[in-house]
Amino acid sequence: MAAGETRARRTRSDSERNRSGILDQAEKHFTDHGVGASLEAVARDAGVGSATLYRHFPTRDALLAELLQRRASQIEAEKERIDALEDSAAALEEWTVALEEFFAAFDGLPGPLRSAFQEEHNPLAVTCVGFIESTDHFLTAAQRDGRAPDWLRGRDIFLAALAASWVRGSSLADEVSQQQVRALLRDGYLSTSRDASRR
Repeated sequence: MAAGETRARRTRSDSERNRSGILDQAEKHFTDHGVGASLEAVARDAGVGSATLYRHFPTRDALLAELLQRRASQIEAEKERIDALEDSAAALEEWTVALEEFFAAFDGLPGPLRSAFQEEHNPLAVTCVGFIESTDHFLTAAQRDGRAPDWLRGRDIFLAALAASWVRGSSLADEVSQQQVRALLRDGYLSTSRDASRR
């Protein structure tokens, strides 16, 4: 093997190891301190410089998007399980709860997800689009069965799940707040009423 090819392979290996180490430490720091955790501390504990971290992940949102992609298998497994339910309304409700739990992975995560569409080329926007499409899948089935109002959109339920997840970390919340907000949202989106005042 030529020396140049050996160096290139070693460089790729080092780069992959650095990337993996950054993701591992980001997972730990974001879990412990929320999405606002210090990226300098992430880089330090991963054994790399800040420049290396930003070379792999130019923005905090890019790093978050990669961490959520790592967790994609969890939400996909939930989607498959829920998709097998015969009751379309129950499936819609369980999917909404699954979204809430996923969004609660890191304290403060609902904020960046909520803002993702405001910034051009934000990598988190792709994540949000995927969730909205999946939500549309469950919502369409419930609408077809007359279990959800025709005016409701998957985007609305996605935002509602973000809101319910955000409540968990609110200083005003107590031990039943998220459950109460969830019940409020559920009783709305499972209603068959088409009263325009609910739009």
